[in-house]
Amino acid sequence: MDANSNIQASISTLDIFSQFVGYNSYDEYNRMANYSDMWTLKLNICSLVNRMDSDEIIYHLNAAWHKNENFSISFVGVIRELLLLGKVKLAIDIILESKIDLHDLNYSELLFIGNGIGSVLRKIKIKEDDLILLLNNKFFVDYIFLLFVDYSSLNSYYGLIYSLIKREKIKLPPYQNLFFLSIDNFRNLLLKKKINLIKYLKIDKKLLHPILIGRLASLEIAACKKMNINYDYVLNDISTFINSSKNIAIDYLYEIKTISLLTKDFSLMEWIISQEKASTTEGISNIEFNYKNNGFWYDDFPVEEAYQNQHLQYSYILHLILAIRKKVITRDELLLPDDKVDFNIELILNRINKENWVMSYYSYLDLFFQIGNYYCIKEKRQKNNFLKKYNAICKDLNYPIFDENYLNNYFD
Repeated sequence: MDANSNIQASISTLDIFSQFVGYNSYDEYNRMANYSDMWTLKLNICSLVNRMDSDEIIYHLNAAWHKNENFSISFVGVIRELLLLGKVKLAIDIILESKIDLHDLNYSELLFIGNGIGSVLRKIKIKEDDLILLLNNKFFVDYIFLLFVDYSSLNSYYGLIYSLIKREKIKLPPYQNLFFLSIDNFRNLLLKKKINLIKYLKIDKKLLHPILIGRLASLEIAACKKMNINYDYVLNDISTFINSSKNIAIDYLYEIKTISLLTKDFSLMEWIISQEKASTTEGISNIEFNYKNNGFWYDDFPVEEAYQNQHLQYSYILHLILAIRKKVITRDELLLPDDKVDFNIELILNRINKENWVMSYYSYLDLFFQIGNYYCIKEKRQKNNFLKKYNAICKDLNYPIFDENYLNNYFD
């Protein structure tokens, strides 16, 4: 039968085909063929948690680890279920007693674990004592709190972490103390509280991850802006790092994008894009210009791991904001006469894929995406729809910095 044919096969024909491959009927084929190994795995996880036998759970996870059979899915499934049931101590005990070394996983696999477990923490009410237990567990600090950077929960459990570390005198490596300090500073920004310079240039950054270096740089930039201090010294330092390892430029720039959007710093956004542009495989020759004579667009940015595709989505949000600002400055209409969005802006919107966004940053990114949508549209009803979406995100995040004034004055 031609695959492009509009003719529908009869049930009797489908029954015959199903019998040929070992099923009694097409109905049985539909039921049984979809009962895949993944369903079996999920049922096994449910059964393990239901029996609540720690030895059995540990045995199952160790076996999955050594056989390399769906370990990450099994591990995330079990720990998520235990946390949802409030069995925090049992989850920690299982992790401590399991013979698992996550150092053998690549960064993208670790992000899967971090996202899978971290995303459930924001959905449950964690007691302070339980949060302290988690902070004293190396696994949870290394692979959950440091990987699932929960920008939606800085007014709840995630925002309490730094104060608990200080109060309980929890011993962490220096780089982790720097990480949680920077998260606390970012929280203060969102809450419209005072932040101070972190003395960025004095920090020994030789062994720090590029994303953490960028995070520290972003908070120094934010403090400089608050104090009306020139922050070129920070950008010069980041440029030095990027020039020595262009293939991970996107990592150094990731958190600087966060601050550029938050502080409406369009010059900083343009600097970020210029750094990413210069880091393409062949430099400027590989850039596809879609903005007529003033293009920022490129398709050949070097991506080393899957997570960097998510980071690239952040760049598209910056492109969108910059393209809109260009229209605002030149006083061009954002809509053409036929009510279609400007071609260059539409190209960017087509690149933005919410399914590829970093899960822990989703609401934060969506807020700026809705700002972009709001300014891209002229028709009143659609504009009001984007305003409603923006306000809903503001209410959910509950950070004082975000309100309708922030939206209305974004491009001023």
